[in-house]
Amino acid sequence: MSSFGNLLKKLRKEAGLSQEQLAGKMNVSKNTIQNWEKGTTKVNCDRFRLLADIFNTPVEVLIEEFCREEGEKRPNNWPSFLFDDDINEIIETLHLNMNQQDLFGLLYIYNAEYLQKDRIDFNTIYDDLKLIPYDFIGKVGSIQFMNMVDGLQQVIKYVKSDFLLKILKLNPEIEFDVRRMTKDQICEFIDSGHKEGDGLVDFFDDLDRYEVDNYFKFGISMKRAKVILPILEKESIHITDGRWANKVRKDIPRELIETLGISLPYQLWLEKYDELKANDYGNWGGCMNKGLETVTIYHNIAPEGQPEEWYLEINEKGRSLLKWFIEKE
Repeated sequence: MSSFGNLLKKLRKEAGLSQEQLAGKMNVSKNTIQNWEKGTTKVNCDRFRLLADIFNTPVEVLIEEFCREEGEKRPNNWPSFLFDDDINEIIETLHLNMNQQDLFGLLYIYNAEYLQKDRIDFNTIYDDLKLIPYDFIGKVGSIQFMNMVDGLQQVIKYVKSDFLLKILKLNPEIEFDVRRMTKDQICEFIDSGHKEGDGLVDFFDDLDRYEVDNYFKFGISMKRAKVILPILEKESIHITDGRWANKVRKDIPRELIETLGISLPYQLWLEKYDELKANDYGNWGGCMNKGLETVTIYHNIAPEGQPEEWYLEINEKGRSLLKWFIEKE
């Protein structure tokens, strides 16, 4: 029996109703009530209000339990093996309940200033709370409201508002949790959906929490990894000769050139190859593993004293990521 089914059964008994009596009030069959309580079938969300009226309980109680159970069914897709403990600890805090999502929606509608920040900001959201109607605060209680605000601020401190809104609109009945998003959504979050700090941590050896927060960067391009890692799994690629930052070779796979993001169409790049310099269009060896440093090896394989030959190869972390891409959710 599901936890939501247990809640329905508990509320039904507290209301002094049999399954048959509840079925009559809901205009469904007794078998439907049995299936709801067993968790065999889910209750349509449009029935929550009527259930709440019958049980004389806040509809939020039903919604919260339903969303919690649905959230627990979703797998934890987060690729923790890619990142250090500090990053993963932050990721574990990036989740919202339904009340927090409602509060975010209100702040977004009222164009709250804090939501417009694209980088990590250490100020608080409290000034924007003046925009929130008192009816919303009264519904949840002032102390609970403050706790709700703290949890929401932890999320919007690191997650871009437009990205969060996009995910919530796709799944309005599911509680937001970065770890339980789809893999495609996680890739988008890593590439463009999170806020970054200013990188001051680069100048420190001993990291405290402020510095770790201020350096919230993943250091990987999931978009590039998804294209390049399958190629490298088959064979390492000879990128350039001589100095590591020389112009890339003309015979490297087309996918690598196009993923590099050069401004020229591939065919035109081939035609103009001899005219291009090492730094034209970002088209040089040192750029080939940009955003892939943690999942690839870019190194010279030539024996000492011989002309350098720089190759790009997949490493063990890259193989783990490739497996993550391939595995079903």
